[in-house]
Amino acid sequence: MEKIALYFLEQRKDGQWRNTYEASLILETILPELISGNKKNEPASIKINEHMVTQFPFDKVIENPTDLKVEKKGNSAVYFTAYQQFQNANPKKVEKDFVVRSFFLQKGNAVSTLKAGEMTTLKVEVEVKADADYMMIEIPIPAGCSYENKVQNFWGVETHREYFKNKTSIFCTKLKQGKYTFEIDLMPRYTGSYILNPAKAEMMCFPVFYGREGMKKVGIN
Repeated sequence: MEKIALYFLEQRKDGQWRNTYEASLILETILPELISGNKKNEPASIKINEHMVTQFPFDKVIENPTDLKVEKKGNSAVYFTAYQQFQNANPKKVEKDFVVRSFFLQKGNAVSTLKAGEMTTLKVEVEVKADADYMMIEIPIPAGCSYENKVQNFWGVETHREYFKNKTSIFCTKLKQGKYTFEIDLMPRYTGSYILNPAKAEMMCFPVFYGREGMKKVGIN
């Protein structure tokens, strides 16, 4: 019962449920238990290793941790996120939750070597194995190329694009199960051999669910 009540409390979006009728049914069901006099009203707190936290929101950077132990007390729910960052020098292809494939097109043909001064399309195909909300598709740009244009696709599944020097991030509110294609127009400018970092698709709220292309090389002549 306690976990069910916490689930309904978590479903409140912007401080409310979908409508008054739904709110009345939920409150009628869970409110008597929440205000029961038999339960001790204990404020929420968490203990991170040996550090006790009672004021929220709270954030902390732990340098060189050997382990992370978290204990929670109190009746209210606490939203907790922990993550680490590190350099992955040799990322492998990942196809567990999403399948990502990237390739270059020049004059409509798939190529592995680009011709300088000729417009190129970097095409990324994403296969979504199950319906996913709030997706980000991250597409790195090779160092020898610059953007031919920075269009915003206000149609289809895209919500917004953000163009950075080294990558493009594409945001989608919802992707149904299926296959999707994203394209970026580039202009190869500098000859040489370059690394194409892996394109990646991930759920923004749950980034442990992701798919990634493998590392590639591209030449510009």
